[in-house]
Amino acid sequence: HLYNNYTRNWGIYAVCASVDSQIYSQCNIYEAGQKKMAFKYLTEKASDKEEARSGCIRSEGDLFITGTQAGLMTEAGEHSMFHPSEYYPTWTVAAPTDNLKQVLQHC
Repeated sequence: HLYNNYTRNWGIYAVCASVDSQIYSQCNIYEAGQKKMAFKYLTEKASDKEEARSGCIRSEGDLFITGTQAGLMTEAGEHSMFHPSEYYPTWTVAAPTDNLKQVLQHC
């Protein structure tokens, strides 16, 4: 569960999902540099699996700025994606605003 991050100028990708991973990206700010695609899916084979697989990414309330492209894929496995409420009853998420960006730049 990624939330309230400010990710910028990544080299290859901001977030990568591989080998059955589940990534819940919530209210993050993604600001592209030269590489525009924020999310990447990498198909790999785990040593205990018969087939190579990639992971799943769900983006909720994320902000993509300066030409950033999400790069989300619709996958059959997304229906089995976890929800953060399965692991903790409450959490506080700030909206991905310029104010949040300023705060995160100075942390």
